[in-house]
Amino acid sequence: MDCNLRPYQEEVVQAALRGENSIIWMPTGGGKTRAAVYVTKKHLETTVNAKVAVLVNKVHLVDQHFAKEFKPYLGSTYKITAISGDSNEKDLFGCLVKASDLVICTAQILENALINMEEEKHVELTDFTLLVIDECHHTQKESVYNKIMGRYVEKKVRKEGNLPQILGLTASPGTGGNKQLDKAVEHVLQVCLNVHIKTCLIKESKQHNNRKQTEAFKLIEENRKQTEAFKLIEENRKQTEAFKLIEENRKQTEALKLRSNEQKETIKHFRKGILNLLISTSVAEEGLDIPECNLVVRYGLLTNEIAQQQASGRARAMNSVYSVVAEEGGREIRRELTNEYLESLTAKAIDQVQQMSPREFRLKVCNSRQIIEKLEVFRFQIPKKLLSLYSCQISELQQITVMSRIQAEKKKDEREQRYSPGQVQFQCRGCFLPVCSGEDLRKIENTHHVNINPEFE
Repeated sequence: MDCNLRPYQEEVVQAALRGENSIIWMPTGGGKTRAAVYVTKKHLETTVNAKVAVLVNKVHLVDQHFAKEFKPYLGSTYKITAISGDSNEKDLFGCLVKASDLVICTAQILENALINMEEEKHVELTDFTLLVIDECHHTQKESVYNKIMGRYVEKKVRKEGNLPQILGLTASPGTGGNKQLDKAVEHVLQVCLNVHIKTCLIKESKQHNNRKQTEAFKLIEENRKQTEAFKLIEENRKQTEAFKLIEENRKQTEALKLRSNEQKETIKHFRKGILNLLISTSVAEEGLDIPECNLVVRYGLLTNEIAQQQASGRARAMNSVYSVVAEEGGREIRRELTNEYLESLTAKAIDQVQQMSPREFRLKVCNSRQIIEKLEVFRFQIPKKLLSLYSCQISELQQITVMSRIQAEKKKDEREQRYSPGQVQFQCRGCFLPVCSGEDLRKIENTHHVNINPEFE
């Protein structure tokens, strides 16, 4: 299949095609993954000994990206491997990477392989020439994405081999909970630094973005006038099409509280129209390949502006409606209105970052208050002279970040070793009944914590 892009998609991939680290910001349904496929294709065609890793943060996205995007466009030319925690081949990750041109995997699989020294499992970041990070706004705090990028920066500082180009994808970097523009800008800069972006954030074309925003705000306004926030479920049951639809299709619905394979089958049926109503947890907000919906109803959810934007982006069919079911004046409505404000603030923050010159961008990143506060949390002694240098380079800041990360991990290890497993007791958080001790727990695949005491059941 030919991987052709729309004009606005061609616009956002230009920095990546030049080999620069960049982030593509487009709303849900805007075609971020297709743009990433195009960049991957061009990279494989033009880079010597090219090897690409596509990192996702959820297991179901591995097969989704493989089957729906990368395999149809690249499968006939390149060797593509999809690996997640559900894959039997995950223990041979190192071997599979060597034998593949493109690997699609969960970030945890890559992190495990980076720290595992067994030959058939181990990989290095320098084994890859391009890393695509899906939902890169999760590159925060102690996330797996951030751990991987921490290793990336360490190698960069130590000048250990040729590091891969980075391409981040996100529907929204968010504001980090900040409600002021200057702090929202700092948050966007922090995301850029975490993903090792040296040039301004790349976004979709203004023409496309403005059209999408106009439609979105028009839809929100029309919906607000029509629904009046759905005062209560029972009061509006006969008035709303949402709950009429639920009643008519109750026998046809299947919950997403299923095992992984059953979830995939359920979503497949929903895509094909075998099911026309899906009831899900918030897992359906991010990443899932759900078709254009006529109606999206959020019930009793308190989430941030990123999740809200992703959920409303599901309502993409003609004359579709996005609704919130909540008590009038309740906390859900207040949160929804706050999220609308934060969503617009995110757009303004990104616009500010986008308008910065490369030099201004680097200086702003170096002087981000959030970074300084983060380093202070680690209580790492930073020379005042270094902090006062307005013209500091990103590499200097990265060295500080690496040292502070090592210091933080050292303190974490000290905390973990403070008590022996037998000294740690777990209690039910509801009734405080003792249920097990630390000696009952085992860590499997460096990820899963399991209680091996049969009496725990």
